[in-house]
Amino acid sequence: MNLPLTIPYNFKPRSYQLPVFQAVQDGYRRLVLCWHRRAGKDKVCLNLMIKLIAENEEKGVIGIYYYFFPTYAQGQKALWDAIDKDGFRFIDHFPKDFVKKISNSEMQIVTKNGSVFQVIGTDNIDSIMGTNPRGCVFSEYSLQQPRAWELIRPILAENEGWAVFNFTPRGRNHAWQLLQLAKSDLTWFHQVLTVKDTGAIADETLDREKREMPLDLFEQEYLCVFTDGAGQFFKNIEACLWDGNLEPQPRGQYQAGIDLAKIRDWTVLTVIDLNTFKVGRQIRFNQIDYTTQKKYIKEFYEYWHMPRTYIDKTGVGEPIYDDLWAAGIHRLEPFVFTEQSRKDLLINLQLKLEQRIIQIPNDEILLNELKSFRYDLGDNGQTRIVGTSGIPTDTVMSLALAVWQLPRTTLPLQRTKEELGDLVNFDAYRNKSKISIRAALQRQKWLESKRGIN
Repeated sequence: MNLPLTIPYNFKPRSYQLPVFQAVQDGYRRLVLCWHRRAGKDKVCLNLMIKLIAENEEKGVIGIYYYFFPTYAQGQKALWDAIDKDGFRFIDHFPKDFVKKISNSEMQIVTKNGSVFQVIGTDNIDSIMGTNPRGCVFSEYSLQQPRAWELIRPILAENEGWAVFNFTPRGRNHAWQLLQLAKSDLTWFHQVLTVKDTGAIADETLDREKREMPLDLFEQEYLCVFTDGAGQFFKNIEACLWDGNLEPQPRGQYQAGIDLAKIRDWTVLTVIDLNTFKVGRQIRFNQIDYTTQKKYIKEFYEYWHMPRTYIDKTGVGEPIYDDLWAAGIHRLEPFVFTEQSRKDLLINLQLKLEQRIIQIPNDEILLNELKSFRYDLGDNGQTRIVGTSGIPTDTVMSLALAVWQLPRTTLPLQRTKEELGDLVNFDAYRNKSKISIRAALQRQKWLESKRGIN
């Protein structure tokens, strides 16, 4: 095939990217690229793949080529729909005269000679079972399920195919292990590039990033440091665990948080004891009609002595809130989720855990959700708080609602009527005046209203 255009098309590798192309030219079939964020990993790997497709077609070899991302949605955003800073679409690196058909729905390109390029999410790796790829790129491999490579490896070994892995560190996980293998095996090419190696990002930008993000996250993203837990949003989790459970006490005071299910997620009810700041085991349910959910919430509210309850009032939450209020649940505090209010809510929970103010149940579901939250750098360089794709966040959001606006310190147990009666008699004796129980109760209520809250 005589190509009408030079490939790579409309792409000139930077100096630090050239060794990747040279490695393939030298015969390497396995490449591991541990590069800092914004070093151009996918630009390089996409153009490398296009080049190899074209070279194989020149030899009369037609094949299937997969570009793997952790999820389908990430592949669509990071490559298929991606546009660089010059306004050039990533997939336009395929020259028009080289392409026969493009399918946006399948994120697939078929060349005029019949080779197939496709973007795949490894969260649905079973969709390609039975196929026979000749070359694969595993993008952001540190965030992928290693099972994908385990399934593809024997296929590539049989047909002498090639594989490229690119990633930024995410602790000493399977990507770190693969890098260690590449370092010890002379048949593998590996390259670790920090921002100091590439000079790809201006010093003033790096200084700003360092000021605005946690140090361990900065070192991970820009210096390629493999630190377990780097970028993890919630820390000190294990130090806050307890194995008991709460039961309502006659003199106890409580606060609750309710995160409502939308479509397929869970409604979660959480209570915290304001006398000890211990959180009880959460109640979760899903795929239950809203009438039944409201019944469960009302029972929960009454069981815990009608606590102040923060409830998600976003979307479907608004009519449910109105119905619960009409049903006599009057200590509801509506919480409307926006980007900023969600961030405030999560940061408040983060501080409660880091400072060991609260104790949370030793529950696997809750712990997995807490550990899934991490800092992430958006396309605009701003630090965001995100969860791991595929892991729900309902128990975390319910917990965060329950500990919102906590008192600064634990509250004393409420006085019983008998104790209030004794207090009245003592005050009457001391002041030689009669104080009614009603006045004492009013005074107690007033004192509670004056207690500070976070």
